[in-house]
Amino acid sequence: MSLKVKICGITNFEDAFNCIEAGVDCLGFVFYEDSKRNIDLHNTKNIINKINNLNLNLEKFFLKSNNTVLTAGVFVNKDINEINKIINETGIDIIQLSGNETAEYIDKLIKLDNFEHKILKTVHIKDKSDIDKISYYEDSGVNILLDTYVKQGVYGGTGTVFDWKILDGVDLSDKIIAGGVSYENIAYIKNILKPYAVDLSSKVEKFPGKKDHDKVKLFFENLKITDDN
Repeated sequence: MSLKVKICGITNFEDAFNCIEAGVDCLGFVFYEDSKRNIDLHNTKNIINKINNLNLNLEKFFLKSNNTVLTAGVFVNKDINEINKIINETGIDIIQLSGNETAEYIDKLIKLDNFEHKILKTVHIKDKSDIDKISYYEDSGVNILLDTYVKQGVYGGTGTVFDWKILDGVDLSDKIIAGGVSYENIAYIKNILKPYAVDLSSKVEKFPGKKDHDKVKLFFENLKITDDN
C-alpha cells in the first residue's frame, strides 16, 4: 500500500486544487484562531463545495474513509458543539484533535447524535515519556498522528522534526507522522519509519496559509521515486 499524504493548512481553493492534482489523499483545514493558517466556516464550506463540483475521476481512501477528496478539520480544545456545527455545515470527513483533549472529551464527541466521523488525535512528542500517550488515546478508539512538541501553547505547523529514534519499537503502520516532513526526508520516512501516512504543511508553503505549488510538486515527485524503488 502506498504511503498516504495529508496536506494541512489549506486556506484557498487554488492551493486545494493544486494539492489534489499532485495526488494528495486528504486536505486539512485549521479551525484554531491563534494559528496563522486559521480558516473560518464560510470559506471552508466554499472551498469544499468547489472541490465537490470538480469532475474528478478519482476516489481517495484515508483512515477507512472514502470520498472523491477527503477533508479534515483541525481543532484545538474547541467546544464539542462548535465542532459538531462546523463538520455538519462543511461536510468535513475527519476530525483532527490537536490540543490537550482528554479521553473523556473524545468519548463525549463520539456520543453525539448521528456521529459517524473518524477522529485523528495528535500526540505531541518531546521525549520517550510521551510514547505512553499513544496507548492512552488508542484505548479511546481513535487514530494517532505524531507531531513535534515545541513549547506550551504551540500545536503544530512549525516544520520542526522530533527525534524519530524515540519511535523505535512503535508500530507505525497505522499512524501518521508530522513535524518537518519534506521532500528531503520522505524517502527515510517511507522506507525506515514505514508509517501509514504523513502530514505536512510548512515545508510546502511560501508563507503560512499559502502553499508553494513547486514544493508540492517536488514532494510528490520524490515520493513517487520511493514508490518506484
